[in-house]
Amino acid sequence: MIDFGLARAAETADTYEAAIWGTPYYVAPEKINRQPETFLSDMYSLGGTLYHALTGHVPFEAPTVEDLVSAHVHTPLTPPNAVVPAVSQLTSDAIWRSMAKDPAERFQSYDEFIMAFEQARSEVLMQHVRESNKQTKSWWRR
Repeated sequence: MIDFGLARAAETADTYEAAIWGTPYYVAPEKINRQPETFLSDMYSLGGTLYHALTGHVPFEAPTVEDLVSAHVHTPLTPPNAVVPAVSQLTSDAIWRSMAKDPAERFQSYDEFIMAFEQARSEVLMQHVRESNKQTKSWWRR
């Protein structure tokens, strides 16, 4: 995952190696804890981005960067549908799982991740069809 929010001046090489690099709103807990990172760290960040896109709020808010990164490690995530009730349960569950504190609790492949969102999308589409059928009689029911 590319993070354009991480630009730095060339003369800051001394602190570059010691710092934790990541956008504080989406950084995975294992990165904060200096544990090994895998694609699951990127999945966490992607889940955070989707959370923000769907709810209009970042996953965690805090007065300082230190408090913000601490929240990624210690504060339970508020489910997206608790913030915006129009977010379906399956969509909320998929985002919540992609942002699990423990990488082992996240989807273990991007295929699983994609399938969960496709299932959520299908549920939403079917709900729209059901609602549409309630509002108008179809030609075969007349």
